[in-house]
Amino acid sequence: PLFAALMTYVLFREKIGAATWVAIVAVMAGVAIMVSDSIQGRVSPVGDGLALLISVVFSGATVLTRRHANVRMMPAVFLGAVICMAVAGALAGGMQVSATDAVLLFVFGALNLALGMMFFVTGVRLLPAALAALIGTAEPVLGPVWVWLVHGEIPSGRTLTGGSVVIVALLLHLGWQFRQKNPVVNVPMAD
Repeated sequence: PLFAALMTYVLFREKIGAATWVAIVAVMAGVAIMVSDSIQGRVSPVGDGLALLISVVFSGATVLTRRHANVRMMPAVFLGAVICMAVAGALAGGMQVSATDAVLLFVFGALNLALGMMFFVTGVRLLPAALAALIGTAEPVLGPVWVWLVHGEIPSGRTLTGGSVVIVALLLHLGWQFRQKNPVVNVPMAD
């Protein structure tokens, strides 16, 4: 959310309210608590660099989708998925996938990822980019909860604490946002 807020301000002079900045700081603090468990040993500069790059690129995509809300983004989402599938397939080398795994891969790719991205690019068109990016932080925070519920893998105390900070900050901010007179900016939709 920080990169999206900075990009919208620097590139498009979109004002970011004080409450959104407070929520961004709270979310970043929560994420820092979550990842503090993994910073006990050697930290991978390549992994950290890639994580930073992904944050910047996803923020850029969020800002551009918001800025050009009248442009249909579903074809871009589909093209991105096809390109990712091709690159992942090429890098995987020889793949032997059972029928059960193929069904699971399809369900994960077609339903989880595709529907999630479709909902996100639709929502970004209706909300300020910084708010959309804030809401987007709920997805990776809830990941450990789903793994806990489905696979019984218990997250660490720091993961639960940091995730709780993020979720509470998001809920408080969204509650405040929707109590305002014009919480959502209406944008003309593409046909």
